[in-house]
Amino acid sequence: MSVRRTSAVLTMVALLASILSVAGVSNANAAPPASAGQQPALVRAAVAGQPPANYVIPATSFYSFPNRTKTEKGAIRNRVYSTIRSVWGGPKTPAGNARNGNGTIRMATWSFNDWGVARALVNARERGVSVQIVGAKSANTDFRPWKYLKRKLGHRLYQPGHPGTRDTVSFARECRGSCRGAGGTPHAKYFMFDNVGSRHVRNVVVQSSMNLTKFAVEGQWNQAEVSWSKAVYAQFMGIFRQTRIGRAVSPTYRRSTAGSITNIFFPLPRGRASNDPVMRALNQTSCTRATAGGNANRRTKIRIINYAIYGDRGTWIAKKLRNLWSRGCDIKILYAVSSRPVVSILRSASGRGRIPMKQSVITNGRREIVKYNHSKWMTITGRWGGSSGTYMTMSGSANWSAFAFTGDEQIQQIRSRTQAIRHNSNFNKTWTQKSSHAPGFGTHASEARMLASIPVQPTFGKGIYKYLTPNGG
Repeated sequence: MSVRRTSAVLTMVALLASILSVAGVSNANAAPPASAGQQPALVRAAVAGQPPANYVIPATSFYSFPNRTKTEKGAIRNRVYSTIRSVWGGPKTPAGNARNGNGTIRMATWSFNDWGVARALVNARERGVSVQIVGAKSANTDFRPWKYLKRKLGHRLYQPGHPGTRDTVSFARECRGSCRGAGGTPHAKYFMFDNVGSRHVRNVVVQSSMNLTKFAVEGQWNQAEVSWSKAVYAQFMGIFRQTRIGRAVSPTYRRSTAGSITNIFFPLPRGRASNDPVMRALNQTSCTRATAGGNANRRTKIRIINYAIYGDRGTWIAKKLRNLWSRGCDIKILYAVSSRPVVSILRSASGRGRIPMKQSVITNGRREIVKYNHSKWMTITGRWGGSSGTYMTMSGSANWSAFAFTGDEQIQQIRSRTQAIRHNSNFNKTWTQKSSHAPGFGTHASEARMLASIPVQPTFGKGIYKYLTPNGG
């Protein structure tokens, strides 16, 4: 009997060690080197619903670079991928749906073309995770991973005859225009996870400029903000529950605060300078006697990276930036696409002179843009909102054109010294790269010649903008 008991104890110890080895804690800051084409295999779990990986994307900001190492290219995508593979499932209903209490994945994206992510999502559903994805119909017509996802997950909002299953079924649904408004496009990009990793982390929100495509890794600079906040998660989930239905709601514009984060959601009908959230932020800025930002001259610092700055909205933002520059603010701008009226305002030689700005793109032999900065963020460090020591970041999916007002977009306004410093460090890294040129692809002969090389308004899909779209994808 003693031998039998000893054998039984050893067997139990071995089983426990096996379970713990699978659920062990990994390095949270190091995303596994998984490519967009990787196909994760199903792993038989020792515990029902146990995920094959153990990783939670940290609550901070991340930036990807299409012109640097494989790790830097996948800095956002690979962390999202690994988090998908770390969400816990559990028992399923007889109909094959997740049960209440199982882990959940919720995603909104404009385009989806990533086989690795697609298969990881299907595998998550198989282990009992409730997986719900919403994308743009027009953007995904030819993408096979999206078609695969729709076939495997289905598209029904709930199990027929059981409307109470809306929060447990899985699906991949499409919106023809804006999901929550009339017209426009579903341009938001956010990913939510609940019950992740060995610590069963809840309320993970990743809001980003990055779509779930291979091109987002290989051809675009992008940014992402990550929070583990119950309040932020609830605000995004409220928007997602409207998004997944695919019908216009009222009001579409939402602005709500959770601690140091203010979440803003478009569409913004009848958007104009007076209600533009970017203008609201700039209007609270004063330029001198700042105690934040590290400037010896105590000037408020403004740093901007935005894919597209054009049209009427681009013009009124440019005029406001010019006004702040004239009043002494320290401003630098990186962009991919702009228009002649906007650039002429920002690059005027009058007053304090030209605002420093560069075009962050890579071109081919025909001068067509083939890689471009797709990020959309701004930091203000200094005198803002009644304080001389503010660190504020404004980040999301929306470009600086009126086109953004018509679509689903998300923006976060974050009061955080750490986040602002991280973004400014990313700005400096991008600004000094060879891929960041003087406006007009490096035409230096004269400011007049440079402006002549910039179209009055961008001609998306034609000429040097052959591979670009009005919203940048």
